[in-house]
Amino acid sequence: MTAPIRQPSFVRELCEAVAHRWQPDRIFVVLTLTTYLDESGTHGGSPVTVMAGIMANAYQWNRFEAEFDRLRAHYGFRVFHTKKFKKRDGDFQGWHPLRQLALMHDLAMLTSAEGAFIDSVTVTLDNADYKANYISGEKPRRLRLESKYGLCFRNCLMYFILEGMKWIHEGSPPKMHFVLESGHPNRFEALDIFNEVKREVKGYGADLLGEVTLADKDERTPLMIADFLAHTAFMMGQRNEHPVNELPFLERSKQPSLLPGEGGVTHLRFAPGGLADLKKVLIEKLQAKNASAKPSSSGEQSS
Repeated sequence: MTAPIRQPSFVRELCEAVAHRWQPDRIFVVLTLTTYLDESGTHGGSPVTVMAGIMANAYQWNRFEAEFDRLRAHYGFRVFHTKKFKKRDGDFQGWHPLRQLALMHDLAMLTSAEGAFIDSVTVTLDNADYKANYISGEKPRRLRLESKYGLCFRNCLMYFILEGMKWIHEGSPPKMHFVLESGHPNRFEALDIFNEVKREVKGYGADLLGEVTLADKDERTPLMIADFLAHTAFMMGQRNEHPVNELPFLERSKQPSLLPGEGGVTHLRFAPGGLADLKKVLIEKLQAKNASAKPSSSGEQSS
């Protein structure tokens, strides 16, 4: 499924879209979910930046790790890293192309198996669009413009929050934890975004977000499969192969939540003009904030 991001959703709009679905005082059994995220295409000269996230419960992750360990033993590698895999470097040095294709096939079968995960998402950002319509041009003082990595992370996070809010309505409110690779230079920006959104979502009565953790691939095996999904989406984005689906992002709030075994991959991308619209909204919000902070200019004296 592919849906364009016409404008990255803000927490207030997202919460209002599904606010009627949850009852804060009701007693539930809390479901713990963990999402692993990785990126592709942040290197210089890349046409697109992609972030992928895969969400599953503890049972699903344990089952995945057992199957993934079987593949690692069969093919004889320790850490799956797309860049080294493509270059036939590290654990993949000297591999025959047919062996590489066989591993790609088995990884695809593992990730697409029924019940493998609860939900998966990729966010694709056109780097030229980002440069022309977001980072360039008007830039008022104190305007915070996020990196490509930050924008992609924020929209992955919003996607899973939206799904989590629908789970509340189903009677299984989740506590969602997130794991990011520790080596990326923008990882601390992602932590700031997470903590900001966590406070805001909690303020609306939806205490969904747990903790965000930074880890290396050799510490957390699921990061390797997030790497695989991110690279797959990167190749699709490079070739502009994402099919068009004009479903607005917030319209997903009206769809039923995904249960284990029903998950697929949703591919999100910024629609034409989306980044320019986002920047315009950010500037307007900053201007409104600055205006409200100015002292009254009235010189009237009370008699």
